Amino acid sequence: MENLSNRALISRLYSSADQQLENLDFDRERWSPWYQAVQGLAGPEKLVYVIVKLNQTVTNGGFSEFYESSHGVFAPEIIHALNEIKAVASAEIVTDSLPIVNPTGLLDEAYKAFVFNIQLSEQQREQLYALDVRYDGLQDEENLEDLLGGYLQGMV
Repeated sequence: MENLSNRALISRLYSSADQQLENLDFDRERWSPWYQAVQGLAGPEKLVYVIVKLNQTVTNGGFSEFYESSHGVFAPEIIHALNEIKAVASAEIVTDSLPIVNPTGLLDEAYKAFVFNIQLSEQQREQLYALDVRYDGLQDEENLEDLLGGYLQGMV
């Protein structure tokens, strides 16, 4: 097998996951079909997909965008995935975002239905912005590409 860099390996797995999801015919207006489609991805592809989506949305528009773009339905899985690859500080920040967007502590399907079409208040946006700053500060401390790539290389 060819020796791929972490970036190339992540890119291939993400592209494969994204293509599989594009090829599926599901109702993108409801959380459940989209969630189930992502759950149907192979383990490494699902892991890469949820972590890359987190990083893309938070880097581009912060946690507000992450939640308002409906990617927040995957927050519990993302926390697990981040801990799995030893990105503990990133997992802690995502964990800290949950009570901001879900103050009543909804779980499972109720949480996903609630957060899928969430409209954040100005106060929630301000609280999430503090997490954006923490997340951005992790770049030198906790490199997701290195951690995810190293984890995936160990699986191959």
